[in-house]
Order: sequence, then C-alpha cells, then structure tokens
Amino acid sequence: MGRAYRTSGYSRPVKHLQRQSPFSFHRQRRWINEDLICSVAPCEQRNRFSSPTRGNATLGITMSDQHTRRGFLAHVGVIATGVAFSGYRLSAFGAAEAKDPASRVVIARDEALTSGSVAEHADLLRKLLGAAMQKLTGTADAAAAWAKLFGPKDRVGIKVNTLGLSTQPVVVEAVVAGLLAAGLPPENIIIWDRFDVELAAAGFKINKSGRGVQCRGTDAERIGAGYQRQIESRGRIGSCFSRIVAERIDALISMPVLKDHNLAGVSLGMKNFFGAIHNPNKYHDHNCDPYIADVVSHRLIAPKWRLTVCDATRAQYHAGPGKHAGFAWPFGGLVVSNDFVAADAVAADLLEAKRKAEGFKSLAEEQRPPKHIATAAARGLGVDDLSKIERIEV
Repeated sequence: MGRAYRTSGYSRPVKHLQRQSPFSFHRQRRWINEDLICSVAPCEQRNRFSSPTRGNATLGITMSDQHTRRGFLAHVGVIATGVAFSGYRLSAFGAAEAKDPASRVVIARDEALTSGSVAEHADLLRKLLGAAMQKLTGTADAAAAWAKLFGPKDRVGIKVNTLGLSTQPVVVEAVVAGLLAAGLPPENIIIWDRFDVELAAAGFKINKSGRGVQCRGTDAERIGAGYQRQIESRGRIGSCFSRIVAERIDALISMPVLKDHNLAGVSLGMKNFFGAIHNPNKYHDHNCDPYIADVVSHRLIAPKWRLTVCDATRAQYHAGPGKHAGFAWPFGGLVVSNDFVAADAVAADLLEAKRKAEGFKSLAEEQRPPKHIATAAARGLGVDDLSKIERIEV
C-alpha cells in the first residue's frame, strides 16, 4: 500500500502516484463512479495534501491546523466580503442569502421539443426561454428580463455540464442570445467546463481567439494549468478553483442537465460546480454532502451566481451521471430560476416524480438522497421548501 494523503478528514492510498514528480501526476485521469475526475497539481500548497505532517512553511501551518485554519478563513471571508450583490446578501456563514423570502422557479415546456433533434428547435427554444425569463422577472419583454439580471459591463461565465448526458449547445445559444439582447458584448461571454475535449465532444465550438463569444475548458492548454495556484478553503473543502471563475468573470449562469446521480442523488445546478475545482473526486462521500454546499457557498461562486437554466430538453431519471439511453426522458423543457437552491429543489422533485411514475424507489430509499439541497438552504443560500417556492409553468 502506498503512502496516504489526507483531505476532507480522511486518508486514501496514493500508490498510483508513487515515483512521480509533483507535476507529473496532473496527467493522470481515471473514472470514478462514472464521474471523470482529474487529479491535478496546480497548487503551490498542494503538498499539504500529500502528507499528514507537511504544511505551509510560510504560514507555519501543518495538516493538524487545517480545520482551525479553514474555520478562521471562512469567518475572515465573511468580514472581507460583507457587501450586497445582485439581489443577495451574505449570511453569517458567508453564503448568499435571498433578499426576498419568496422564490420563483419557472418550468417552461413545449411538446414539440420532445420530438426530433433538440438542435432543430433553436427558434422555439429562444422563445420559450424568453417567456420563462419574463415570468421569472415580471418584465414586459425578454430583453428587459435579461437586462434586469445582467448589465452590458458584466463578464458572464456560462458553466455547462459536458460529462455524460450533456448540456445541449442549442440551449446555450438561446441563453447567449438573451445576454446579447441585454447589451453584453460577445467577448464578455464565456462558455466553459473542465476540458476542451469534453466541450468539443458535446458539440461546442472552441473559441479562444478573444473575439466573439468565448468557449474553452479550464485546462485548455494542459491539464492542471487552468487552476489557481493557491488552495481555497471553505467548510470541509480545500481546492484550487478554475481561473475562469476566479479571474475572468463576475457573473455566473449554471446550465446543468436534468439528470440523476449515482451518489449525490441528482446532478443539477449546484453539483455542476464540482467542475470548477481541481479535486472533486475527494468530495463524493456521504452523498457529496456537505461538500457541494461548501463549494457553491464559496466567495468565487455564490456572490456571482445570478441564474440557473437547467436543460431539461432531454433528461435522465436513473443511472446517472453517465449517459444511459434506457432511462432517457424527453421532458422537452427548461427549469429557470435566480434562486439556485430553489431551482435544484424543484428539478429534484421532477426527477423523483418521474422515478415514482416508472416504478423506481425514491432516492432516499436507494440511500442517495440529495442532502446537499437542504444543506445549502440551511446556510441561507436559497429556498428548498417546495411549499414556499412559487412554481410557474409556461
């Protein structure tokens, strides 16, 4: 058995990392629970995770200090970032707390979307999304709806999900059209996920030219290069964040797929941001809870997150996150909200209802309840109580 590294309160063998230089193991890829994760070594402080006794010499911190240090940093982050933003404010935990106690989620569906290729329905998707945005914001037209959430100087990152059942490019195009209608320059919009190769495989056109709408992976040049060099701590996580979310954008749109997850229960808007950190493989214990909430409550995510547009044109109600045709569900719609917890709560409810209709056990009965949604709500990130969410169908 190889020596072990410690993170998130537990140790794991790293036999496969022996006899490699510190920067060679970032080339390792492996499949774990159908989540393609990448072990990378971009962080100056990553050696803290290689040995229980090795620490940060500059700060004089060892692994035994990490839980105390993380707690300290979390509270310092609250003080340093205690400002209002985009209709949210920071709670005592440092998370985004809804300013208005009422949360609204729009479910927009059209029977036509269930037939043929989703790409055939570009015009319909733009109209459907525009109608959903009007209902969400209470505005008279779609352009005004987008302008209510995004301004022409915003730099917007659209986080798609290209693992397994992927976000449809044509749905992303509808979102981009809305942002352009709000006056954003195309260069201020970046579509992103972890790797160029995954984006390309999902049908996205890579663009790193600096002209037009950008599309690239965090590790566009080489694996490990696209992450910050310092470890960011939050709750029970210690991770390097994508430079895209850390340095290149100030507003976020999460565009997950309506799908099942074999460990977290569901893979929706919040789980989508496991693709923003370098080491998501370490955070899948206990149904990924509280790790998902730790990631999204971080100062680089929650304060920037303005909208969730869940691609439910083609959904999957079991055996996710990998694509499985046997459990495909042509839902033919979108789930839209500016309360990301409410969006996930409603989307999870849709999946549970479909599972019940198909004769499947509930996620809780299968020992994989989506606990992270309730955890996020408990931290003031949004509303998960379905009775307190205004659910509008278009």
